[in-house]
Amino acid sequence: MRSIFTLAALLAATVPLAPAAAQSIHGYTSGPTRLYSGPLRDYPSVRTLRRGSMVNLQGCLRDWSWCDVTYRGDRGWIAGDALRISHDGRRRGIASGMGIGVTTFLFGSYWDNHYQGRRFYGERQRWQSQYDSGYRPEWGEREQRRDEGSNRGRMHDRRQSEGQHGQDQRSDNRQGQDQQRRDHASIPRSAAEPYRLPQHGERAAQPSPRNPGPGNGAANAYGRNDRMGHRPDQGTAHDDAAGHPHN
Repeated sequence: MRSIFTLAALLAATVPLAPAAAQSIHGYTSGPTRLYSGPLRDYPSVRTLRRGSMVNLQGCLRDWSWCDVTYRGDRGWIAGDALRISHDGRRRGIASGMGIGVTTFLFGSYWDNHYQGRRFYGERQRWQSQYDSGYRPEWGEREQRRDEGSNRGRMHDRRQSEGQHGQDQRSDNRQGQDQQRRDHASIPRSAAEPYRLPQHGERAAQPSPRNPGPGNGAANAYGRNDRMGHRPDQGTAHDDAAGHPHN
């Protein structure tokens, strides 16, 4: 009989014990307070709690200003200074070192998970804007909205498209300027620069054979006649011998 008891004791010692269930942290309201739908008193109220109401703490913000709690199936936020927990046999104000976890506040997921059946959920967009404009660092990492991500993607694509369009336009402008320079270089100088009458006191430029200038044809003819010894308005010796009168 003694050997049987000894064997049973050895078996009991070798069987691992089941782990103990995690102990939830309970808090108590220090006075009448409200359960809010966010860590500010501006957010809609979920319900009112009386003094001494026991709540289950889900976690508190890192500065212990607000705590996420449940009360009779309702989820919400209570100001940290309105809560007490039992610690070392006494009810004390919440603080670090009491086993309370640190949590964050992400508006979109929090409201979608807990308040879709509430009447104030119909103003979700308004309170989303409140979260965006009144965001506080102690709430943790800021939540990125789905529409913000898509807007950033569209803005990035737009900047890339505008940059490519600007590069193409600058390339077209350079090509047009190069073509203008080539066209201008192929035009003869005499055609590109029209004849300009000399100003008072300015020496007239010598006409070129290609561009004699207005009136220079008659002047050249006059010069040839003058070198031959007669003027255009005088008859030739042949005319005098033939008896033709001078005009």
